[in-house]
Amino acid sequence: MRLTLAGKFLLFLVGVAVLCFAAWTYRDRLPFPGTGSENTAQTAPTGPAYGTAAPAPSQPAPASTPASPAPSQAASQGGVLSRVRETGIIRIGMEPDAPPLHFINDRKQEDGFDFRLAAIVSTGIGAKRVQVVEADYEDLPDKLRKGEIDLIMAGYVPDTSIDGVDWSNGYLDFGLAMIVHEGMVATLRSPADLAGKRVAIYDDPAAERWVKENIPNARISKFSGDDGWFEAVETDRADALIYDYPFAAEEIKAHPRTVIVKYNLNQSKYAAGIPEGNYDLIYEVNRAIDQFKATPQYADLMREYLSSSSEVFMKPIAGRKTYTVKTGDTLTRIASAELGDMVRWKEIWDLNRDRVANENLIYPRLVLLMP
Repeated sequence: MRLTLAGKFLLFLVGVAVLCFAAWTYRDRLPFPGTGSENTAQTAPTGPAYGTAAPAPSQPAPASTPASPAPSQAASQGGVLSRVRETGIIRIGMEPDAPPLHFINDRKQEDGFDFRLAAIVSTGIGAKRVQVVEADYEDLPDKLRKGEIDLIMAGYVPDTSIDGVDWSNGYLDFGLAMIVHEGMVATLRSPADLAGKRVAIYDDPAAERWVKENIPNARISKFSGDDGWFEAVETDRADALIYDYPFAAEEIKAHPRTVIVKYNLNQSKYAAGIPEGNYDLIYEVNRAIDQFKATPQYADLMREYLSSSSEVFMKPIAGRKTYTVKTGDTLTRIASAELGDMVRWKEIWDLNRDRVANENLIYPRLVLLMP
């Protein structure tokens, strides 16, 4: 049968339709790139923004990856504890030369009360290594805010006026000490004796505030830098120095003509500075500090770095019940032996707060007032 022209055209259209249907049905098997699900799965974008797993800690993401903010962002948004535990490193800000808290010892090694305590606290929160970042005292809070450090331990008294910083529990209780020339011990024994006199202080707002509130008409001389405040007392340019005890304990060793005549003029504490909002880090730091303070090793650490003695408090006291400290004594042992109850050590401490810097820092020949 011969097809007409119209029939041939109709047959052609049917053939084209069949080919198109076959191509659509077997599109995934064609040799050229298609649009099927298998190919889509291979080329879909990956990364945190699409719900895939973040890089393992040993392979940190590049700084441009949205899931890994810059340190300053991390500090302001929290998450410092997580990063410390992932890296094993905690960056702690300290002053470069501030004995007895942080200094380089004779063996050219970092040392000091804060340095040793920092290592203990870091272990307690899950870090494996402390990286000390040195900066001047007044610059450390800014470094904390910028995320350049994770913690401050540098003899800071908690101060709510410092923006962007939360504070831990106290890791060292202390008070201001009154220091005079050895030739003035009989005359200048208490703040009341300094009314209207020349008083030297380190340039510290807390010390200045205390002097203004407790010594009437004091003529204050403020010092900063590396020295000058002890020298002012030695050279009769000041009648007394009012100074933080921890630093006084160390620095007075180089100034033997000066004497501490009264301890704990106030009650204060040093605390660690923590980036604001990192509540999990605050909790862990507090837990580590409190646990260590409850151990005998804490008292040993204090005695190693903060001990001092004063001849002023080794003399008999007429008309008072006293006890002279012997080697190996502690307040609890004294309370048990002399008062029949070790718990009464607090009564002894309360009577002697102005005679010794801390309940853990009694020393042989110290004369204690007794209940």
